[in-house]
Amino acid sequence: MIRPAVRRTPFARTRFAWFVLALLGLLAPLALPSTVAADTIDDQRRRVAQIVDELENLASQADELGEKYSNTLAEKDAIEAKIAETEVKIFELQKQLAVMQANLVGAARRSFVTGGSAGSLSSILGSNGSLTDSIKRAYLGSAAANIGASNTDAMQGLIDDITAEKVTLERQRKQLASTAAFLVSRLSASEKTLEQYELLRSQALRELGSLLTEEERRRDQDAESAARKDADKYKSNYKVVASSPQAGAAIKAALSQLGVRYRWGASSPGVAFDCSGLTQWAWAKAGVSIPRVSRSQFAALTRVSTAQAQPGDLLFSQSTFFHVGIYLGNGQMVAAPRTGDVVKISSVTWSRVLGVGRPK
Repeated sequence: MIRPAVRRTPFARTRFAWFVLALLGLLAPLALPSTVAADTIDDQRRRVAQIVDELENLASQADELGEKYSNTLAEKDAIEAKIAETEVKIFELQKQLAVMQANLVGAARRSFVTGGSAGSLSSILGSNGSLTDSIKRAYLGSAAANIGASNTDAMQGLIDDITAEKVTLERQRKQLASTAAFLVSRLSASEKTLEQYELLRSQALRELGSLLTEEERRRDQDAESAARKDADKYKSNYKVVASSPQAGAAIKAALSQLGVRYRWGASSPGVAFDCSGLTQWAWAKAGVSIPRVSRSQFAALTRVSTAQAQPGDLLFSQSTFFHVGIYLGNGQMVAAPRTGDVVKISSVTWSRVLGVGRPK
């Protein structure tokens, strides 16, 4: 049986069209998310990469400022030490001068008391006399010549030395004040950079979560892999056993701080270290004193070639010796690397090692 043809009215066609559009509208979210999500993930990854770049830049700035702060702090300590030395020199010279003056006064008294001149001696030799210093020196010189006491050349030499040391002391105190002010400005700059780093990272963690930590981990792994490949070339050239009891003690001390956070200017066991703070502390535990900051450490230590590096030696890297760590042997080192990191063992990137220092 043949069904009669059904004529579709414009209304029916319109209703069918709307049905098709509605159906497509329902299916669209199912068909498009992969493309939209891919675009979103790519955008997020690009953003994560940019943020990690910014974080690494801020961390590098913070580390550099922190090292400069430590250097300025070392300069301040050195100036204070010089001031203490100068004050001791002045004190010793004043003691010598006091003894010389006492001897001269005693000799003069013995010479002139019998002659009735004792009454005028107090005004000549006393510190509150009305006569000028030049007249006093002339009189005392005459007295010294007459009675055989030491002449005033030696005493004048002491006076000149004291005057010169006092001038030096004044200059050192001004230098200390200037350095202290500069230290405050560097501390402020360092703290500001650290605040920027912490703020940016906390915001990024809230917004991007695991994407941020995954990117940071990926970069760390890439850097570690590259360092390991570089270190493999040197493994056969190095000893693993510490070269001395002191080196062994220093290594043991440094390894006891694994996981302790990095903080510029810090040298607090169990709390925080910067790179040079860790090396100084570790070697101090071995009974060896080395300077506080990396530049000073490099300048003070016995230098050896990278081919002669032994466990316990200090490895200095970067273009201005900002970083230092303790070599463990077998291409490994322990160090407090950078802001946002902790004391850890890592492979040595030998191409970046600019010098090796050996504490003794």
